[in-house]
Amino acid sequence: MSVNPPEGAVAVEPPPDMGPNDYEFWDDQTRTYYERQEDGSVVSRPYNEDETRQTDETQNRTALEITVTGLSALLAGDITTNLGYLTFAGTEAEMKDQVARLTEQSISQAEMLSALARLVLPRLDSLDIEIK
Repeated sequence: MSVNPPEGAVAVEPPPDMGPNDYEFWDDQTRTYYERQEDGSVVSRPYNEDETRQTDETQNRTALEITVTGLSALLAGDITTNLGYLTFAGTEAEMKDQVARLTEQSISQAEMLSALARLVLPRLDSLDIEIK
């Protein structure tokens, strides 16, 4: 808790989620930091560069974890579909449809592998897929 507001901070009403006994509140959605002063007033300031980067990385990590979890749940069905293709004896149109579904599965699996690699490396600065 500061005696004097930090440089660049302005007096504001506390956000609804900031409790009456909270001295700090980080609003990742608006990228705003709130701090209660000794006199009970609340000041705010925008996130600095490091806080913004850290928030981006945390949100990207969460998004990647959700993606990997969701895609890995699809793998069992993908394996069954792929094994079924080996014994598939359909018309040419049915074969084209089956190949299109297998291609979609392959793309999903590639995206999952990319997300997993970025979690492991960690390259959490972006959600963009970069192929080199």
